[in-house]
Amino acid sequence: MTLTLQLPDGTRCQEITADEARLDMACSMFARGALSKLAAAALAGVDFFQFQAALADRHISSYTDEMLAQDVKNLASLKAA
Repeated sequence: MTLTLQLPDGTRCQEITADEARLDMACSMFARGALSKLAAAALAGVDFFQFQAALADRHISSYTDEMLAQDVKNLASLKAA
């Protein structure tokens, strides 16, 4: 699939490279839950570790509510033991 964006003249948008735009879009889609981390990395054209670093740079957590719930459950079972 090809996506074409027309950016307005005379703005900072003209300074954004196609690679930067793809990475930003992939990070945004991951943050919204629209893409998995692997799929978002593929969309951005970077490897998993580069994508993980891009998420960290943007302060986007990959720690989910489900992970938190599992951690709470595990801690509760340790406390009970």
